Amino acid sequence: MGFLDIVYLVLWGLLALFCIFSAHKLSPVMYILGGFFVFMFTWYLINDLNPKIDMFAGTYNLVFRGIALAFLVVLIIIYIYIKKHPKDSQE
Repeated sequence: MGFLDIVYLVLWGLLALFCIFSAHKLSPVMYILGGFFVFMFTWYLINDLNPKIDMFAGTYNLVFRGIALAFLVVLIIIYIYIKKHPKDSQE
């Protein structure tokens, strides 16, 4: 496990914790974003702990990109919905 592998693991882990614990203050959408960062943390951890399998090559890479794309599409749909249906802050 190299230095950058550890940096990525710490980065994804800290971002996941931040998103999950700040979701009640900012927005429930942060739970989805936190779930994405948990996925990234898990994927990088599996890649680092099992050197026999390259999680960023072949079929695993396609699965990784598909899941990342699904998270992106869901977040874009939620963003568009929130922009089209703003809360009435003035009452």
